Amino acid sequence: MSLNQYGPIAGLVGQAYDSFASMSATNLALFLLVNIPVLSIVCNVIYQLLPKDKSLPPVAWHWIPWFGSAAAYGQDPIKFFFDCKEKYGNVFTFILLGRKVTVALTSAGNNFIMGGKHTTFSAEDAYTHLTTPVFGKDVVYDCPNELLMEQKKFVKFGLSTENFRQYVYMIEDEVTQFMKNDAGFKVFQMNDINEWSSFDVLKVMSEITILTASRTLQGNEVRAKITKEYAQIYSDLDGGFTPLHFMFPNLPLESYRKRDAAHKKISDFYISIIQKRR
Repeated sequence: MSLNQYGPIAGLVGQAYDSFASMSATNLALFLLVNIPVLSIVCNVIYQLLPKDKSLPPVAWHWIPWFGSAAAYGQDPIKFFFDCKEKYGNVFTFILLGRKVTVALTSAGNNFIMGGKHTTFSAEDAYTHLTTPVFGKDVVYDCPNELLMEQKKFVKFGLSTENFRQYVYMIEDEVTQFMKNDAGFKVFQMNDINEWSSFDVLKVMSEITILTASRTLQGNEVRAKITKEYAQIYSDLDGGFTPLHFMFPNLPLESYRKRDAAHKKISDFYISIIQKRR
């Protein structure tokens, strides 16, 4: 059987074969290096243009397969969510380094996710690789759901309306004592209305938050050992909650080292209190 009967297509295939056969290994490698990514992008675009199952959430448009919307999400997650909300509604899916991440926004979306049955929605599976390096083993999402519910009850008790009323005086007292004794408020301590000064709002509020939270939510025993320097330790720990850490729990980067060092310091702090009680 002759290939001629297939007409122009056979001719094109033959020419392509001859072209590839005549290429050197270096030229062939360069050709593939340039064209395979282009071809994958074209195929990805075509796939997104095909009709989709309308019972599934719409997928955010992206050019590069696997990489997806990682750049836009990583640069500003909140802006990315609001932009997608305008285009696709309150429920949508986006591709994040090979993962399909479905987002449900607004209070209705929050109730849908948080109120779902554990057998349907597993927060542990979704978040454990992000939270475990920060909070540690056997707490939060690194434990069975029934144990997580017990841990939530401890927090819920401290956030009751009755307790909040008692916290008002404690918070006021902490702020007053901070301003009376902190070196950053020397002008205030002079009690001279003609003198003015300034302070780093973000830094000071972080320090005050640590002091007030430890006193109100954890008691005088913890507060007596906490200093304002712990604000930076908690900040380093909080640095472990980024899109990069979500996708790659352990990388040899400075933010990861700070996260792990902060986790160790805070763990040692509370372990010392527990051991003293025993």
